Amino acid sequence: MDITPFDGNGTTDAPYGADAVTGLTASASLRALDAFGRTNLHGPDVDTVTSEAETLGKVLRLHEMPYEPPSYGAPQQQAYWEEAAHACMRMVTDQVRAVLADVVNASGQTPTVLGDTGTLDERLAQFRAHVRAEKPVVSVSVTGSMSTWLATQDRMAMSLSILTYIPGRPCYSAQVTPDAALLSDCAGSWRMTLADGWRGMDGLPLVVESHPSYVVLPRALEDRAPELRKHYSEPIFARDTSSAIAQAVLGGAVPTAVHMTEHVLNSAIIPVAIGHGMIVVLQDSGEIIEKPWAASKYLFKALKGESECAEGLVVARRLLDARRVLRAVKNATAPEQIDPLTPFDDVDEYDGYDFDGPDHA
Repeated sequence: MDITPFDGNGTTDAPYGADAVTGLTASASLRALDAFGRTNLHGPDVDTVTSEAETLGKVLRLHEMPYEPPSYGAPQQQAYWEEAAHACMRMVTDQVRAVLADVVNASGQTPTVLGDTGTLDERLAQFRAHVRAEKPVVSVSVTGSMSTWLATQDRMAMSLSILTYIPGRPCYSAQVTPDAALLSDCAGSWRMTLADGWRGMDGLPLVVESHPSYVVLPRALEDRAPELRKHYSEPIFARDTSSAIAQAVLGGAVPTAVHMTEHVLNSAIIPVAIGHGMIVVLQDSGEIIEKPWAASKYLFKALKGESECAEGLVVARRLLDARRVLRAVKNATAPEQIDPLTPFDDVDEYDGYDFDGPDHA
């Protein structure tokens, strides 16, 4: 069992809260990704000892399988990687279920773990049903492409969005990449790696000084690269902007990212980013989310069906970074050209919102 930096010890006398449940889910997910990824890359561990019963069971299952001639070509190869992705998610959720079943949490009930079966909408319906019934539930959802990560080892191709509901507690969120787990709530933020374990963050970017040449952008904007490179010489066009934000923005020196909002179960990056020292600007309205409790409330309302997640948003270190990238994207997709670095007027184009007021100077 991982040692977590959260209150409680998982017993009846000191049950875990939603923070520890999320932390255990994130650490179990990270370990499962690491184990499955290494097996996929190097094959099974030759030192693993298999019991006689396990060996006999494997032989009997092979004997009982009907013979089917092997299939070849692209369809078979595609099916192989799709099944590998499904198998990885089964391993992740199985390990999460096993870990959460071994501890007592504040609700007194073992959380239902969603993630390896059903569509996103079906799982969201189940999540909402648990919230209405005041029953604990944990969602583990893939953002990006699991099969792409397995096939290419591109560590920005995929991440896991984790959302936790424990009755009577705020919504907790974590984002897990193949390298690290990042957790955030209204009280603080934490980062876990397999080498260092859990480390508390101070609510500031991990890398102090940002690099202005870089920006994370959705793959959909890649055809606008020549125009965007006039303003950012090193744009990163990410398949999974959640993973890229977790690694390059929260864990690196990239100052800002444009994130095209996904399904609400895939949106844990929003509160996680804010908890790690960023602000979030909703692309259409210009609304700013800059406090962890505001992010938790924003996401929880969407989870319950009381509102929708905005279509697009910007994650940035500073408001100026967000406004710069919004102007650069607008230039790349509209005929009117404005230098993103020219001074901004006192009143921005977002419905008269005073971005340069005393609260956001």
